[in-house]
Parts: sequence; structure tokens; C-alpha cells
Amino acid sequence: MNFRATELARNHQVDHSMIRHTGMNGSILLEIIIALAVIVLLVGVGSQLMSVGVRTTRVSKDRAAAVRLTQEATEALRAIIFSNDAGSQGWNRMYLPPDGTGDASTSKGILNPYYPKVSSTWILATGTETVVVGGTTYARKMFIDNVSRDRVTGSIESAYNPSRDDPGTQKITAMVSASGSPDAVLVQYITRSLNEALGQSDWSGIATSTAASATSTTTNITTSTAVDRGNTNCSGGGACFRLEPQ
Repeated sequence: MNFRATELARNHQVDHSMIRHTGMNGSILLEIIIALAVIVLLVGVGSQLMSVGVRTTRVSKDRAAAVRLTQEATEALRAIIFSNDAGSQGWNRMYLPPDGTGDASTSKGILNPYYPKVSSTWILATGTETVVVGGTTYARKMFIDNVSRDRVTGSIESAYNPSRDDPGTQKITAMVSASGSPDAVLVQYITRSLNEALGQSDWSGIATSTAASATSTTTNITTSTAVDRGNTNCSGGGACFRLEPQ
């Protein structure tokens, strides 16, 4: 009986050892599963963060290129405005777009986009331009709008009023867009600063057909005070000039 009791006790101890070992294996397996789940989660979050970072960098790069393209467009328009040849004075190419023969009202606005184009010199072309920079395709266009000013303060009005039109100022909106990126928009107001001067036989006479360039070096231009001197400067061979609207 003592031998039998000893064997039963030994078997009982072995069974408890196996239970403890089995329980330990289950705990380790659970820890491994949890660790793997955490790793998978971290890898997923890391991949998302990396994807967001790459996208942010690309969008930022595209945005910078789009801003440069809007600036280039407005600078090209300024070059057109300050140009001067026999075909059309520069200001007229913007005020009567696209080539100085358009209409001061119906050739402008959001329904009439233009873009700068090189044809020996900068010119305005009708429509929207496609520009590829760094593998990204951009659409570039410009809108020209008339401007009115408050008659008391002289400030530009937010809403255009034809009765207070200022033909010497134009609102220019340059817009560049690319797929997947926000539009880049640059708004500027350009004021006319150059004029054509036409020779006069006297202060009441008709302008001659010969125009003195607004950028010419003519220095013997008299003022309107010549009228008070009986136009002697003009009739006596002096040079009288009257500013001619473009």
C-alpha cells in the first residue's frame, strides 16, 4: 500500500508540472501574438505617415512651381505693357486684349482667359496654356478686369462701377492649377505710367501722324503755359506735344 501511495503521489506531481508547463506555453504564445499585432499596427501607421510626408512634399513642390508660374505670367504682361512698336502701344494690348484691337469691356473678365506667349517678344494669346515643370502638368491663364475708383477717396472699389471707370488701371488675375494641388492665384493692379506724345503745330491744332515714343529722349517739350504766350513756342518752330490716349 505504501508503494502504491508513493506512485500515485509521484504521478500527481508530474501532472501538476505538465499543467504549469502548458500554461506557460500558452502565455508565451499570447504575448507573441500581441507583439506581432503591435508591430503590424506600427508598420501600418509608419507607412501612412511616410505616405503623407511624401504627398506633402510633392504638393509643396507643385505649389511652389505654380506660384512661380503666376509670377512669370504677370511679369510677362508687364513686358507687353511697356513694349512699344508701330503695330500697337503696349497698354492697348492689355486694355483692348489680346492685341490692342479688342473691346475694353467684352474682351475681358472670367469668360475671356489669356496667357503670355513668346513670339519674338512676349504677346498675349487667347485661351489657357499648358506648362510642364518637373514632370507635373500645369494649366495657366490670366483674367483682365476693368477697375473703378471712389471719386472722393480715389481708392479702388471692390465692385466695379462702370460710371466710375478708371481706364488707367487694370486688375490682373493670374491662375495656375495642377491635378491634386490647390490653385495658385496672384492678383495685381497695374497702373498706366507711360503715354504716347504726338507732335502739335500749336496747342489747338490736330495731332500729326508722327508719334514720339513714350520712352524717347525728347527734352524740348513745352508745357500748357505756352498757350499764355500766344503759342509762340509752337508757331516759332518750338516743339509742342499733347498726350494722346492709347
